[in-house]
Amino acid sequence: MKKSVTQLLMKIYGGRADAHLDLYGLSNQHRHKHGRDCDMYPSDPLQAPLWRVVASLTHPRRILEVGCGHGYTAAVMASATGPGCHVDTIEADPQHAALAEQAFQERDLSRRINVLHGRGQDILPRLKGRYDVVFLDGDWREYPRYMPHLRRLTRPGSIIVTANLNPLFGGWGGRLRGKPAIQSYLTRLVRDPHFYTYIIPGEWHSISVRV
Repeated sequence: MKKSVTQLLMKIYGGRADAHLDLYGLSNQHRHKHGRDCDMYPSDPLQAPLWRVVASLTHPRRILEVGCGHGYTAAVMASATGPGCHVDTIEADPQHAALAEQAFQERDLSRRINVLHGRGQDILPRLKGRYDVVFLDGDWREYPRYMPHLRRLTRPGSIIVTANLNPLFGGWGGRLRGKPAIQSYLTRLVRDPHFYTYIIPGEWHSISVRV
């Protein structure tokens, strides 16, 4: 996105996209410090207002995130939903998980955000109960394996937001592996009678509602 467009949107939002911007900055600092092998890429702050919209639609008590990183989006979701909501967030990298736990403790969010250590494909089968919101922001090569668990862990009215679709459609990640996995996941999700799904062109996220 062009810098001028980003500045215009931030001006329009008028501070509504500013939650935990310091944690967003720390995420980028960590990645720059550790080089190309570090996969800590936080969500764009311009996506932060989305979570207030989702919270208003679902009135969530439980949120699940796959791909925690430094904890930026988990903190934004927790702040957007209020004290009655609990966030479980999955992180495969032990160092990133530790950084997130420290960040939540420093922001008095530890009681509301729980970091689950491990890969999504290993943690999801062990989870129980239903989530009102699910955010997939991890390794897209695993996404097809999530499908049966997305049905099991959601209820009618639950919303699933899926990020990291860009490698399939172009933009960042165009040279990365995993395009067939993304296409398989989206095809199955769109055709699954348990979900209504919209793929957002340009942004390359998808939003699904459990029916």
